Amino acid sequence: MKRLTSILALMLIACLGFNADPVPANDGDLIWDALAQQGTVVLKAKYKESPENGLIDQTLEVEIQDAPANTTLFISINGRPFDQMVTNAFGRGTYRRDVFGVRPDSSGRPAGPRIETGDVIRVHRGGQGISATFELRP
Repeated sequence: MKRLTSILALMLIACLGFNADPVPANDGDLIWDALAQQGTVVLKAKYKESPENGLIDQTLEVEIQDAPANTTLFISINGRPFDQMVTNAFGRGTYRRDVFGVRPDSSGRPAGPRIETGDVIRVHRGGQGISATFELRP
């Protein structure tokens, strides 16, 4: 009976997914999110600033779902060309850029290019595209 209970417990853990204690978040991180949906196409973007040893690491992640398959899409921020990504056979595209060790300015934010609340990210091909506005996560 004890063995059956152990097996059932393992099966329950496997079905529900075992979640160990989460890794503590860096309290100094600032994160901006942008989300938009147009028909079935979904655009998600996240920009993060992480203080590390007196410098700041920046990360931008962009994901598009249900876009045209196997297509090069262009990314612009506030109307300025930024980079590009290619969707897979299912119309999903992902992009990530990391910049490490940026010096902070007097406000503690990265000196130089960075995302601000209200900045607009656009993923497009020609005149067709989808846009979302960045908002600081509370």
